[in-house]
Amino acid sequence: MPLFEPIIETVTNVNKTMASLARGRLFKPEEIDFDLLSYQTYFKVKTHDDWTLLDTHLEALFDDKIIRSKEFELHQEYEIRIRPYDKSLVLSSLNISIAANKLMHKVVAIIKPQSYFPCATDVSKLVKDTIYKRKLRSGLLIGVFEEGLDEAIASLVQNHPCETPLEDEIRLNIGISPSPKSPIHTSVIYHYDRKEKRDNKLMDGVFDNELIIEYIKAKKGKNGRSCNGKFLQVRNPSFRELGYSIDLKTIEIVEDDDSIKYFAKIPGYVLIDNGVISISKNLALEKASFKKTGSIDPGMDKDIILDIRSNLSSEDAVGSGVSIDVHEVNIKGTVGANTNIQANELNVGEQTHRNSALNAAEHAKVKLHRGKLKAKTAEIDILENGSVVADEIHVKKMLGGELIGHTIKVDELISNGRIIALKSIEITSIVGKNNKLIIDPDRIENYHEKIEHLKEELSLGNESFKVAQLELVHKHTNHKNLAPRIKKIHKKVIEATKASRAPLKSDIARIKQYKQNTNALKVLAEDLKTREALIHNIKQELEKLYEADLHATISYNESYDGQTQIIFIDTKTSQEYTFYPTTTYPHIFLEKTDDEKKIAWKDEI
Repeated sequence: MPLFEPIIETVTNVNKTMASLARGRLFKPEEIDFDLLSYQTYFKVKTHDDWTLLDTHLEALFDDKIIRSKEFELHQEYEIRIRPYDKSLVLSSLNISIAANKLMHKVVAIIKPQSYFPCATDVSKLVKDTIYKRKLRSGLLIGVFEEGLDEAIASLVQNHPCETPLEDEIRLNIGISPSPKSPIHTSVIYHYDRKEKRDNKLMDGVFDNELIIEYIKAKKGKNGRSCNGKFLQVRNPSFRELGYSIDLKTIEIVEDDDSIKYFAKIPGYVLIDNGVISISKNLALEKASFKKTGSIDPGMDKDIILDIRSNLSSEDAVGSGVSIDVHEVNIKGTVGANTNIQANELNVGEQTHRNSALNAAEHAKVKLHRGKLKAKTAEIDILENGSVVADEIHVKKMLGGELIGHTIKVDELISNGRIIALKSIEITSIVGKNNKLIIDPDRIENYHEKIEHLKEELSLGNESFKVAQLELVHKHTNHKNLAPRIKKIHKKVIEATKASRAPLKSDIARIKQYKQNTNALKVLAEDLKTREALIHNIKQELEKLYEADLHATISYNESYDGQTQIIFIDTKTSQEYTFYPTTTYPHIFLEKTDDEKKIAWKDEI
């Protein structure tokens, strides 16, 4: 350990001074230490060319704008006593380290667990002196950017008993200077087009009042200053224009200090054409392909009309693998394999592939159909081994395939056709063989669901009725068994009243409770009747549905040739009633006599 007389010096950088002295005298850095005797802070601004002594709080003399400015400068001078390192003069009970963020505008003192405060009257000063020595060793200013430090140290000492090790790490803010605030650069957010690119979508539909585009305005940032007094400069914001004109008929503009927002006035999709952004309801394409357009599925609720008008007979208008989901679809050409089309209104001018799937919430019209179609109402010029499920179906020519609906009309039935209906089948001409005309209400989806729902309600109702019935019987039996006892108690009350004595309160309470139980039993009995009536109504409704086959007809005014199979299927029993007519039967139906059903016919219905 070196021995030398303490040296008192005035310095501007404690760390450099200590390092220089150690090198000059061949000391190890850890062999020397210093004491802070005093310090002074000086400032210089544009209006004062000379360094001026700061004799008050920095924030009291200058506002935030000046402290952040480039023209403002700070430096400090420290009077220190440099001496040999003396362990007895170190506050060794506190393991304190200093940490700062990258720009050094926030500095914290970290007191490690198991440290403790000594039992001394000037412990707060000892802690502050230790922190100041750590800050000076790190090249940080002291006495500035330390608002509330003295109070924080005093609170820390007060709330932790001396000589008691700390259980947890403590972090103490010992320097917070004006942090730089980054600028806001101009940016454009295309909200309508923020889908994942892997979705391979041509467009995204929007609702009315939906935010479609947001233009973020540029804003300057704020310069800062670090806890070592250095100026922290931020760069200027970048500016850019939106680059498009706006169709004010379909888009509303809302502007504030921070941004310009563009809202759709109508549902549709965002169209950018010739530098103009608008909301359009109509989209015209020559072709929809997985490679060129991808899926087109903004949704049926977006009110978009899609017209696909292919001029190439050798290519599909809707290519393989494409999904379409819009309000209305009009396709001039053909629909390829593995396509999936959903719309409220659907019109296909040519043919559909056998592996295509079409779904129309309202009406569908197809020239030549080979795939799968579901709709509310459907018109098919030619059905060729495809399938159609709809409430109302009209097919001009049917060559195989399957129809399932409430009411079905076929103008020309060729061969191998399977027609399943709930209410009626009407055929104008049969020119082929192996056709099946079937009345099977249970094959109709919504009809089947109604029956299943009622059956479930009936099962739950019966179970609930049995539970309520057993509860009523049990309570009624107990109530009936109490009747003789209540009769005796009632007699005692009457006798006490005649003798001008007050009846026992317990007797009055028992009689009152008995009457309440009597009323409760009446309520349970009424509830049981209500449950029974509900079960009866469900049974009646279910029976009406079971009799749907009795209200259905198959109509054909020409002569059958014995090759067409007529089938009625009992929904309740699944029993089939089959008939191969060989002559003219204009209207065939199922009738019930007593408990037996059989196929019957009439010339007129």
